[in-house]
Amino acid sequence: MRQLCRFLLVVATSAVVMLLLRLFVFGIYESPVDINGRISKGDCVFVFRLNKDHLSKNDIVAFHGKGGCALGEVIGLPGDTLSLYRQRYVIPHRPCPKECMCDDCDLFLLNTGCGECLVFRRDITGKACTLWNLPW
Repeated sequence: MRQLCRFLLVVATSAVVMLLLRLFVFGIYESPVDINGRISKGDCVFVFRLNKDHLSKNDIVAFHGKGGCALGEVIGLPGDTLSLYRQRYVIPHRPCPKECMCDDCDLFLLNTGCGECLVFRRDITGKACTLWNLPW
């Protein structure tokens, strides 16, 4: 009886630790669309949630979109100038009110495979570190 209690305690502890790691450290996502030939539809993407501070162009990131979590490639950083219909726009640093001085308000331009969108840093879940395509 004692061994059964120990076994159940080890299994329960392992499940809690794995759940906490999944919630706060990493996530695994499946891409619903193709993104510039770097990610194909159905590819599994391993995302470190703790690795989202130093983003650069061409990084693949996961972010909270309208329909849940989405994937995108960073194509524009805060301060970059864009040309749209012969007009020039600058992706702003901290577009929120002046009293907010946090870094979470930085905007990034992402290519989601279905189009481009501006995403706040606070909505980015993390960087994709490993990509693979499972055969099934």
